[in-house]
Amino acid sequence: MADELFTNSSTPANPEEVEQLARDFKERTLVGVHGQFSRLVYMASLRDYNTGRYHHFGLESRYAPEVVNKGLHQCHMEIFGELVTLPLKEQTEDLLNFFESLKEDKTRLVMVWKRLKSYQILPPEGCHPLARDLFDKNIEIMLRILRETDLWPLLHDPHGDADDLP
Repeated sequence: MADELFTNSSTPANPEEVEQLARDFKERTLVGVHGQFSRLVYMASLRDYNTGRYHHFGLESRYAPEVVNKGLHQCHMEIFGELVTLPLKEQTEDLLNFFESLKEDKTRLVMVWKRLKSYQILPPEGCHPLARDLFDKNIEIMLRILRETDLWPLLHDPHGDADDLP
């Protein structure tokens, strides 16, 4: 059933081409995107929210649309899996780095993410429901910590110790 969500053509994607695309995409594109949250947001931005299919103009000029769709979905799943298995402190630091890269007021970003729950579009379709629940709960915890405490400077203090956090 999950495969049906990602196929829309009568020609199945060649698994070797899908692997090649995923490898090339990771080595040439994702290597330049720093941080797991930045990568996850980028991958989610390549997915059409109406169809659930992934698009990338450059890749679609070299590969069949179905290969692009499956290869990018595979990359999205890997990035999501890597992020949810990080310890919560590392996820929080990565989220902070992502927020800082946006060059917006961090307090506002936390409030908007909490209110709009825009993070709910970040997991890939077909991910394990428990991983999705863990992701959502971790985001809620991180946003609450950031909203209710002044941890911004502490999380970036290279001389601080995580055990000293309130």
